[in-house]
Amino acid sequence: MSRLTTEERDDLKLWARIHVRGGYEPVEEIEEILLDLSEEFDSPLSERDRQTEVRSAVIQAIEVLREEQVGWPVLTDFDRLELAFDMLEDKDIVARQNFTCCGTCGAAEIGIEIEDFESFGRAARGYVFFHQQDTESAVETGNLYLSYGAANNNADVVFLDIGQEIHDTLKAVGLTVHWDGQLEHRIGVTMDWQRRWEGAIPKPMKRWPF
Repeated sequence: MSRLTTEERDDLKLWARIHVRGGYEPVEEIEEILLDLSEEFDSPLSERDRQTEVRSAVIQAIEVLREEQVGWPVLTDFDRLELAFDMLEDKDIVARQNFTCCGTCGAAEIGIEIEDFESFGRAARGYVFFHQQDTESAVETGNLYLSYGAANNNADVVFLDIGQEIHDTLKAVGLTVHWDGQLEHRIGVTMDWQRRWEGAIPKPMKRWPF
């Protein structure tokens, strides 16, 4: 039976770690993502063997995370981030986490989220989001960057007012925020990405008896 190289297995463990700790996809989706990524490997694995390697990497990532989170504080930086996003929604600023794959897609699609928000009879004043690549960066580096803007007014001063309100809300919940008040700069948050894993651990794949 063919095996992954050490480098390939390390890559698989890294991807599993990022997606498990990011916490936005269920186990089944994480495994599908890793299976797609593993198709680029040079090792000639059968589909069954790839599934086994992927499942093993995901299980290990979850087990390590669950051991770590036992020692975390009651209120983590991620909890504070979620609180801040809830507060911003209460202030009619549409707040989305892990939204689309990248900034370009996020900017193109946030208007749909604003329309959905306003369909409930509330007028959105602005928006804030971070995308999937931002999540991955935050998990690995502890630095998260937020895109923001005004909902229905292109005036720079309105954009900056929304940015300042987001900045102040993040600080109010105890996060470390970096922003110079410049329109073209995203709002940065330095944080420990400590998101608890609350789901089950998948069962190991049974290997064929040969």
